[in-house]
Amino acid sequence: MEKTYAVEGMKCDGYVKTVTEKLSGVSGVTDAHVSLDNNNATVTGDFDEVELKNSLEGTHYSIK
Repeated sequence: MEKTYAVEGMKCDGYVKTVTEKLSGVSGVTDAHVSLDNNNATVTGDFDEVELKNSLEGTHYSIK
């Protein structure tokens, strides 16, 4: 599965790195590409969407 999510709260490349690391750490994610220009993340793999969204808890970012 491949899904694209809007990412809220990103303001610089450092944020992109953090969001990418968090999303990539979710079980089943095979690729996570985060774009500051588009404020979105495209995630590929066999992952649980709730777990994906929860991976950003405690950060300044969220996906929708």
